[in-house]
Amino acid sequence: MKYPAAIQNLIDQFSQLPSVGPKTAERYVFYLLKSNPEKIQLFSQYLSNLKKDLKICSQCLALSENDPCLICSDKNRPETTLCIVANLQDMISLENTRQYQGKYFILGGLINTIENIRPDDLPLKKLTERIKTLLAANTNLEIILALSPNLEGETTALYLAKMFKNPQIKITRLARGLPSGANLEYVDEMTLGQALKYRHTV
Repeated sequence: MKYPAAIQNLIDQFSQLPSVGPKTAERYVFYLLKSNPEKIQLFSQYLSNLKKDLKICSQCLALSENDPCLICSDKNRPETTLCIVANLQDMISLENTRQYQGKYFILGGLINTIENIRPDDLPLKKLTERIKTLLAANTNLEIILALSPNLEGETTALYLAKMFKNPQIKITRLARGLPSGANLEYVDEMTLGQALKYRHTV
């Protein structure tokens, strides 16, 4: 016997989410069935407005409700450091350490030969423009390569370090307090804060 189409269709949709198998998807659907209509309506509203209410910051490429985002438009944040991260989750993780007060740039991914993600697939032209703008306003600039210490992160960091080698640019990386193979979004704030604080020059 099969579930009614309304239930099965939703199970199939939940099953497409990362790390969600059919049984977990099934639990999600039956949880929603037990919820009151107002809660389901609110969930549906948030889901339908997810992309509608978001913009991409023209300066750092973060998803935001404003352009520029709150960080890029904050005049109190110095423009002498630019922290390069792979995604929004990593940026939020670093912000939560309260150890960094500069600006960010989000790559939206990492160089990955297995998945055929090449340097040309990353917004490196936009990053170059951003760095030129910051250098025009500052004599020197520090670029922090805050990328996960796995194969993809290492490959991307080495590529960027070579690409932006310049006497006016100091390139640093997060300290090795981070375990090898770790993803930044899952590292606890204390470890991440120490890694950021004791970063080293490339």
